[in-house]
Amino acid sequence: MSGKWSGLVKLAAAAAIGATVASGATALAGSDDATAARAKEPANIGQVKNDVKAYYGDYLDAAGKHHYSDTSKFVKDTKNVVSDAKRYLQQQLGRVKNPAIVLDVDDTSEVTYGWEADNDFGFDPVKQQQAIDNGTFEVNKPVLELTNWAAQHGVKVYFLTGRNELQGPQSLKNLANEGYPTPTAAFFKPKVTAPDYLPCGLTCNTVQYKSGTRAHIEATGAKIVLNVGDQFSDLEGGHALRPIKLPNPMYYLP
Repeated sequence: MSGKWSGLVKLAAAAAIGATVASGATALAGSDDATAARAKEPANIGQVKNDVKAYYGDYLDAAGKHHYSDTSKFVKDTKNVVSDAKRYLQQQLGRVKNPAIVLDVDDTSEVTYGWEADNDFGFDPVKQQQAIDNGTFEVNKPVLELTNWAAQHGVKVYFLTGRNELQGPQSLKNLANEGYPTPTAAFFKPKVTAPDYLPCGLTCNTVQYKSGTRAHIEATGAKIVLNVGDQFSDLEGGHALRPIKLPNPMYYLP
């Protein structure tokens, strides 16, 4: 049992004095019944949020806004993954004709952590739009470094994001302001008109949309060496030599 769970169990046992368990017996603090009952419960949401904040090295600026730290475990883990990806990309240069990398945006090219923490890790599409309009999200520095290195070595750069097509112009402006190179192309999820290469049209799920778009990129003659994302749904469906999964403990998108 981890230290975190051990602490939760002890707190639960202390609070369980006088509580009635399913058998009708009274579970006293520290009893095996109380401990077993608590161990079956899911993780405490408040504790999970604190664990996530610690992982990102959370700190507040003068305005009371949350940010991630460059010395955090999140950055260390991201650097390790990106370093392996860069090494693989280097190995493929000269072997692969017309090499390319594909990058997700949210929590891949940019980090939404501070905004997520400011909103208690809840999602509000209106607030997300405001954050995009205001350029609130922070650059993911290891990914920025990888992307610029790739572009400088003749690798084509593509952005492929679940943000909708109406959010495209401001999103590209933000990425440019953060130092990303001008992409060969950028793809935003269709909201008004779907391209012919997506048979699922406006009803695509994430895997259909992203894998179908990667297939379209490869149909233009590019060979996707790295497909970089923070969700498994960013990476499923093939059409890339190597999928690169970045850490993101904040949310899961199927």
